[in-house]
Amino acid sequence: MSKHLTIGVDIGTTNVKACVLDTQTGKVLAFGSKEHPLFHPHPGWAEQEADNYWEAVVSSIRQCLEGGNFADHVQSIALSGLVGVTLPVDDRGKPLRPAMIWMDSRSEDECQDIRNAVGEDTINSINGNRLAPWFIDPKALWIKKHEPSVFNATHRFLSPAGYCTFKLCGAFTMNTGDAGLFYPYEYQKAAWNEELATAIGIPPEKLPRLYESHEAVGEVSKQAAAETGLRPGTIVAAGGTDISSAALGVGVTEAGQAFYSMGTGSNIGIMIPTEQTVDEYRILKWPHVLPGLTMFDAPMAFTGASLKWYRDAFGDAEARLAERMGANVFDLYTEQARQVPQGSDGLMYLPYLGNSLAPNWNSEASGVFFGMLPNMGRAHFIRALIEGVAFDLYSNFQIATAAGAQVDELVLNGGPTKSRFWNQITANVTNTPLKVPDIGEAAPLGDAILAAVAGGIYPDPVTPLKDIVSIKETIDPDPVMHERYAECFEVWRNVYESLRPSMTEHRALQQRLRKG
Repeated sequence: MSKHLTIGVDIGTTNVKACVLDTQTGKVLAFGSKEHPLFHPHPGWAEQEADNYWEAVVSSIRQCLEGGNFADHVQSIALSGLVGVTLPVDDRGKPLRPAMIWMDSRSEDECQDIRNAVGEDTINSINGNRLAPWFIDPKALWIKKHEPSVFNATHRFLSPAGYCTFKLCGAFTMNTGDAGLFYPYEYQKAAWNEELATAIGIPPEKLPRLYESHEAVGEVSKQAAAETGLRPGTIVAAGGTDISSAALGVGVTEAGQAFYSMGTGSNIGIMIPTEQTVDEYRILKWPHVLPGLTMFDAPMAFTGASLKWYRDAFGDAEARLAERMGANVFDLYTEQARQVPQGSDGLMYLPYLGNSLAPNWNSEASGVFFGMLPNMGRAHFIRALIEGVAFDLYSNFQIATAAGAQVDELVLNGGPTKSRFWNQITANVTNTPLKVPDIGEAAPLGDAILAAVAGGIYPDPVTPLKDIVSIKETIDPDPVMHERYAECFEVWRNVYESLRPSMTEHRALQQRLRKG
């Protein structure tokens, strides 16, 4: 029986997406998705239940398999997922507490503990990154300090993809991309630095075994087969991070290429050779799924999440209309925003609904609408929201190019990039052409390609891309619009800088008000 199909599954921050790839034709045959919840129990906290990841993965896989008689033809599967997640499990793989995800900003004190113990220069040189709560180790030390019984019982710290890989095949594993968010991962050697782990305060034995993204790590167990509908013995690959798998899925595979991925949060990723040293730490570095490539990557927290927040808080009317029309509610929002002139008549939005990641790295940042006037309506707020997200991207874009990165174009991926209106604003703000690939969801597609390598179908991840990925549209910037946006951007940036001290005071006030 020919096993020419593979499955890729991506665990996003609020949604799991999966696809079936026919390796003989290079076509995606089926797709599945399932939302999973995100919890904010306190200001600055962001948690998820690991078993909600797994339930959404199971649902997405089953949706894929229901698209045809596929299970008998699936050779292999790979998973990717959100990064910067601290998920402790015991020796049976049982989660010991909710996962603290990348949005969680409670561990500023632990960042200072690491500075005192090993120094930020050491982290910069070994891991290539900065100290911030976004990473795994500060949150792990928070657990050690505040929940010592949990820390002591921890057998391994896993990523969401690693946890669901364990549920598939019973092996404690970590791909090198996920490992890049641990400070003891020495990114230019692709290995754990056990001495650094010990100095930070995390026993090295709590770190999983490392695998390259395209390597096989096990086979689907009988129990996992019963849950997912896959066949026992289906090969399981190590997988990647959501962003690096997406980069593969849109064909960004060479140094100098760049992409912009949007979902709940966003990333601009520029590919550099792993041996290249870039002394800029406002933007992160972590491994691509392709050995020898590192992503010079700027994560932004509340991009697509901002429009989702607007939908949930103020968008009931559009939601009801979209349901009656069978339309996408977000298309209704952007259609309103078209009616407002560029610059939103001066209304500005800081997309920091809880914290700011690159380039500000401010755990106390807050979301702000600035410049409201009586003549402004709902459409102004929607357009200002979209423009504020684009300005946040432009902040990182400027830093990356100042550090020496050459960005001639951006390849797009993710839900909001399906909106041509949103894309045109992004192109105009950054003054950069945007390439729109003719694919569905890039991350699960990248995972399916990795699975095909692990299953012995493809010789490597890059060879099949010419038959899978094509560009359907290029969105060119308007230079005149860019000049106008550049003027808006300077004021937008000054608004943040002016409010930054007040944001710190405001976060303390929120804590006091919450305590009563």
